[in-house]
Amino acid sequence: MHSLQRKVLRTICPDQKGLIARITNICYKHELNIVQNNEFVDHRTGRFFMRTELEGIFNDSTLLADLDSALPEGSVRELNPAGRRRIVILVTKEAHCLGDLLMKANYGGLDVEIAAVIGNHDTLRSLVERFDIPFELVSHEGLTRNEHDQKMADAIDAYQPDYVVLAKYMRVLTPEFVARFPNKIINIHHSFLPAFIGARPY
Repeated sequence: MHSLQRKVLRTICPDQKGLIARITNICYKHELNIVQNNEFVDHRTGRFFMRTELEGIFNDSTLLADLDSALPEGSVRELNPAGRRRIVILVTKEAHCLGDLLMKANYGGLDVEIAAVIGNHDTLRSLVERFDIPFELVSHEGLTRNEHDQKMADAIDAYQPDYVVLAKYMRVLTPEFVARFPNKIINIHHSFLPAFIGARPY
C-alpha cells in the first residue's frame, strides 16, 4: 500500500484559453487531489503562471509527459515535494521588507527556513542577528558589478537555498547572476514599476 504524498506542480507557459481545465483534468486523471491552486496571467508578456499543490500517489514521469502533450510549446513545468523551502535573503539598507519576512517566518506566517541574509551594507546586521539568523556582508566597494555579483553568488551557493529573495535589494542584477539561479529569484520590491527608476520612485 502506497502512502499519500504531497507535491507542488508549477507551470509557466504562453497564455491561452483552457489551460486551467487542461492541467486540472490531467491531475484528476491521475487521481490526484488539488489541495490548493493559484494562477496568474502576466498580460504584458502573455505568460501564464500556475502553482498547484497536489496530494495522492504520484507517477512523476507519466504525469509530466501528459502535461507536456497538453501544454503549448515553450512551457516549463516542474514537480517538487511540498514542504518548507530554504531561502537566502539579499538586502541593501532598508528594513521594511526584510523585517516583514523575519517576523512572518518567526511566527509561522511564512513557512520557510531563512538560511541567511546577505547584504552589500552592514546596516541590517543587528536586526537579522536578533532572530539568530546568520548575516553576511559582501561589500560592493571597489568592485565592478560583475565582480560583486560573482562574490554574492558564491556566498549564496554556500547556503544551498531553494530560492533567493530580494528584499528591497537595490542593485540591478547582471544576466550572469540571474542565469546562475534559474527560476529561483523572487523580487519583493515594494511596487511593480514599468522600469527601474531609482531608489526613490515616489
